Amino acid sequence: MSKQSQPKGKIHPEMLVGISAVVIGLCALGVSLYETSLMRSEQRAAVVPILELGRSYNHSVTDPSRNRLSLIAENVGIGPARVVDFRVTIDGELYATWDAAIGALAGAEDRIAYSMSTINGRTIPPDKRIEMFKLSDLEHLDAILEGFERLDFEACYCSVFDECWTTKMTTFGASEPVEGCARTDESFTE
Repeated sequence: MSKQSQPKGKIHPEMLVGISAVVIGLCALGVSLYETSLMRSEQRAAVVPILELGRSYNHSVTDPSRNRLSLIAENVGIGPARVVDFRVTIDGELYATWDAAIGALAGAEDRIAYSMSTINGRTIPPDKRIEMFKLSDLEHLDAILEGFERLDFEACYCSVFDECWTTKMTTFGASEPVEGCARTDESFTE
C-alpha cells in the first residue's frame, strides 16, 4: 500500500515520536526553570542579614563605677548587612549626632563624654556586634535611663542581592522589607 492510499487522520509512528519528543522537551524546560527559581531563592536565603538594634546596660549595686550603657547593632543573620541609612530620634525629632541626641535626652547643658563607632554606610558581617555608642560620662547615666523610652534609632540595610529592610530599636529585631534604602539630608552623620 502506498503512502497516498493510507486513510487520512491516521497517526503515523514517526509523528507520534516527534510529538512525544516535543512534550518531553517542554516538560524538561519547565522543570529546569522551576529548579532555577528554587536555586535563586536558596541563594537569597543563604545570605539574608538580620540586623538587631538595642542597648546593653550593666548596673552594679556594689560598685557604681562598673555601670555601663551601650547602644549596639548586631547582625544575627547569615549574610552581610550593608547599612545604607541610619537615623536617631527623640520624641520623633531627628538628631544628626550622638552628641546632640544624648545631650537632649539627658537634658545636659555641657557635652557628655562618650565613645562611638559608626554603622552608617558600613557592612556588618554575620555574627558581628558593633557598639555604636558607649557612655563614658556616668554622671548623666540616670537621666539618660530615665528618658530612654523617648529614644529610638532606625537602620535601613540591604543584602548582597539588594533586598532591603528597615529595623528600629523599639521593634526588637523585627525588620520590615522596603523597596530600597537611601541616605538623605536627615541621615545620621556619625
